[in-house]
Amino acid sequence: MIYLKPSLQKSRIYRLCKCTRGAVALEYAFGLPVFLTFILGIFDLGGIYFATILLEGGLREAARYGVTGNLEPGVTKEEKILETINTHGAGFVKVNSGELSTLVYKDFDSIGDPEPYVDADGNNAYDAGEAFTDLNCNGVWDSDSGFNGAGNGSEVVLYTVEHETQLITGYIAHLVGKDGKVKLRASVAVRNEPFGGGASC
Repeated sequence: MIYLKPSLQKSRIYRLCKCTRGAVALEYAFGLPVFLTFILGIFDLGGIYFATILLEGGLREAARYGVTGNLEPGVTKEEKILETINTHGAGFVKVNSGELSTLVYKDFDSIGDPEPYVDADGNNAYDAGEAFTDLNCNGVWDSDSGFNGAGNGSEVVLYTVEHETQLITGYIAHLVGKDGKVKLRASVAVRNEPFGGGASC
């Protein structure tokens, strides 16, 4: 066993505390994850923001087309609406038909309202067998009275898109979204021009 004098022990401890060899590598090891999270996070959050702008802009343009009575030969109005959204997505946002919803209402005040029913037992909830007004003509009571379609003249249509976009880098996937994807949602309500056709239901 080697015994060091207290003065020699103190001098070695002092030299160890003053030693800066490897300090840069240690600082780099601690700072790199923070730096990457900041830089790559900016890319991912910027991608989300960009996708949101494209989605909202495309939906707005689709609604502007939808309010008209124009129909192109060989394509349905719903197909043209979806095509318009994806055209404005610039290849970055690609919406499929399952992510697009178009619900038709008689006026703006009806959006999201349930179908009227007779509350026979007074529990403020619809129960099977109670009489109701089938506004969307599907034969069952619905908590949302809107019905699918692009609507006829003067009807109100609510366009809604719920789209999953992929994070650009995926570095902050454990902080944002799920499985490297973020769900975006956009909606707009418009009244169709009076191009005829009457009520849809």
